Amino acid sequence: MTLVGADVRSVTIEQTSVVYQGDEPALFPGLTRAANGDILASFCTRFDCLPGGEAFVLRSRDGGQTWEPPTRLARSRKPGGCINLSVGMTVLRDGTVLYPCCDARLTRKWDQHDAELLMLRSTDHGATWATARVSTDVLEPFAYGKILELRNGDLLCPIWGKAMAEERWRSGVLRSRDGGRTWGEHVTIGYDPAATLPQRPGDDAVHCAGFNETTLAEQPDGVLLAVLRQQGVEGGTRELYRAYSADNGRTWSKPVRMPLWGTSPSAHVTPNGTVLLGYRCHRGNPQSLPAAGLGISVSHDAGRTWSEHLQLRDPRGRVYEHEFEVGYPAFLDLPDFSILVLFYSYDPGLPAERYLAANILRLH
Repeated sequence: MTLVGADVRSVTIEQTSVVYQGDEPALFPGLTRAANGDILASFCTRFDCLPGGEAFVLRSRDGGQTWEPPTRLARSRKPGGCINLSVGMTVLRDGTVLYPCCDARLTRKWDQHDAELLMLRSTDHGATWATARVSTDVLEPFAYGKILELRNGDLLCPIWGKAMAEERWRSGVLRSRDGGRTWGEHVTIGYDPAATLPQRPGDDAVHCAGFNETTLAEQPDGVLLAVLRQQGVEGGTRELYRAYSADNGRTWSKPVRMPLWGTSPSAHVTPNGTVLLGYRCHRGNPQSLPAAGLGISVSHDAGRTWSEHLQLRDPRGRVYEHEFEVGYPAFLDLPDFSILVLFYSYDPGLPAERYLAANILRLH
């Protein structure tokens, strides 16, 4: 595997801003640039499939300086349902915009759902959308992570779920060979049948264990990197895992534990091949980030080692008191070679508390 991007030695934050705050929470953002140059940002309005969650999209026509009011992308068709997660919005090389999400209804806290995978498609830069339901062999299919368009034109959509109702979560990918019109060929990246979470005293909810949120990145040599979140794998709760594929995602190496604690991982490959990983960081982490919040780490060797750890800043100056106040970073390269990072943040003084924030990063 070719080692690239070794000239990057530091990451700095050049600017912070509030992107959007409204009457509803703004959560789980996605970020992409349409073929006409507009920046599109998606978000959802509820945590963890709680009733009433919808998905919306914001548009910026001036490189992220200002944002138009949100327009609705999707609402649940299920009684008490929720549109869950919105981090995967992607623009393909032909200009098509794809937006994977899940229409779900919670049936048992927090490990059983009535869920369907949706794929929204736009051919006019996100002005209008067509919605298709995607059939898979996965129960409760949750889409997470940007769709990856490979050099051969195939698309990989990261998902997680279960093969059977009472098993642990597994993480994998679906493949499309026709530009996202149809999906199949589900391949598992990570599955641990023994994953277990300890029961919390006084908590009668069931918390599912296993691999879940997964982000993909294609290296300059064509090797694919997957970074996986897990709960209860090999006795862990916060450690991220990595896996590789050298055959366009058909097979994967066994996931191995990384020296990073985190959840909501998001990988981004810069034009020179440097890998940035954004994630929600937790107290006591081995990467020595000082507090709860959002972390950025840099890899010069395709995810094998990580350095230049940095915490993102809340634009209102909040020092986060808990890990789950903030999360879900999304990246976009800007024309001046800086990087826009969008995430949800927390202000207890707001009626909705969660809003969309941004940092602009510079690699040196």
